[in-house]
Formats: sequence, structure tokens, C-alpha cells
Amino acid sequence: GGFTNTHPGNIRFRKKALEFRPWYEQSSKEEKQKIADMLVESVKSEGHRFLGKGKDGLWHEIVGNGAHHKASQALRERIKGGNDK
Repeated sequence: GGFTNTHPGNIRFRKKALEFRPWYEQSSKEEKQKIADMLVESVKSEGHRFLGKGKDGLWHEIVGNGAHHKASQALRERIKGGNDK
């Protein structure tokens, strides 16, 4: 959503994903999984968390594969079409 895209943590996360992206783009599927995990660990090692809005309308830390899914999504964004800014 619009509001979350401007959150400093998300801006920092997308910047970090951009650093990993060239490596990600030329990797095998198995390597891509590891790169996504490395992105998650990089974020967490800096003391940051992955949050999602719960059914109660409050923000909660994402557990399970949610953070990995978000990392994979960020690494794939705009790869096709070359319209990066």
C-alpha cells in the first residue's frame, strides 16, 4: 500500500534488495532461495523486523515463511522490462 511504501524501514529494505538483485537475477532457483534468506538475515541482523497487519488491525511480526516470501517478492520486482528508476 501507499503508506507502507514510504516507511523508512521499507525504503531501507528495498534499497538492500536492489543491492542483492544483480546476483539474484543470474542465479539458479536454489540459489535464489538462499539469496532471499540472506536478505532476510541481513535485515534481522541490523535489528529490524518484518511486520504485517493482523486481522485485528494491529501490526505484528511476521513468522514462518512470510519474511522469506517478502524478500523473494522484493528481489523479483521490476526485473522484466528494465523500468527501474
